[in-house]
Amino acid sequence: MRRKFSLCISFFAAGALFFASCGLDSISIIEAPTTVVHETVYTNSDFAANYIEFNTYNHENDVKAGNTVLGTAVYYKIYADVSTMQSHKSEISALNNSTDYSSAAAKMIGYGYKQLNTSDGNVQPLIGIDGDVYLYGARVKIRLCNYGSEADSNNEYRAIIQITDSKTQVTTTKFPRRSVTFGGTPKTFDFGRYNNPKYNADLNSLPAETDEDYVKGTVSNNKYYVNLYAVAVGRDNTYTSYYSKVLHIGEVPIDSSAENN
Repeated sequence: MRRKFSLCISFFAAGALFFASCGLDSISIIEAPTTVVHETVYTNSDFAANYIEFNTYNHENDVKAGNTVLGTAVYYKIYADVSTMQSHKSEISALNNSTDYSSAAAKMIGYGYKQLNTSDGNVQPLIGIDGDVYLYGARVKIRLCNYGSEADSNNEYRAIIQITDSKTQVTTTKFPRRSVTFGGTPKTFDFGRYNNPKYNADLNSLPAETDEDYVKGTVSNNKYYVNLYAVAVGRDNTYTSYYSKVLHIGEVPIDSSAENN
């Protein structure tokens, strides 16, 4: 009897050592961006308000705790109809209350959401942390479409991404693009310019049914809708990515019959 008891203890100890070595205790949690400064909605008709602005999270304590934080990603999906967009949005939102922090992000990615691209290439995540850069948070402003001239000197109505470091107040400028490309060049969100000879029709083309960033459906009144989320991204000791809860940051309407949005 004593021998059987000793064997049980040895088996339990060996099992505990096995699970510890498998990294089950390395599961990490990082906090999501929590503040939307300005959110546009799909019913918006005012071009001046057709932008998104939010703050990323201060990850100083996450890094001190030993977590590897890669930064904050911005995910988007283009929809032909509002009802499908709202249905997906509701399901993602419901999972945001789960004790599994990554479940909402997993659902979002499962629906085919793509990381927002830029004219400089596919930077993932969009607001990457490099040393102290963006570690303490950043203010992010995104306008997907151009209204008026792209040569606008103050960039107020230009399709643009502006990321301001909360510590240094230095602003970095990028230009938003879709994850879909033509001839290796990322396409724009300026769908209203695809049939205008002043612009590149291929780069401004309407979403196609085969585009991975698009949910096909019945387009009404020439309107498309872009739904966007921000989510913090980390990496564990096996180099596997994990995610925070998601932050819904806006729904951008795009009128494909109008040159300016």
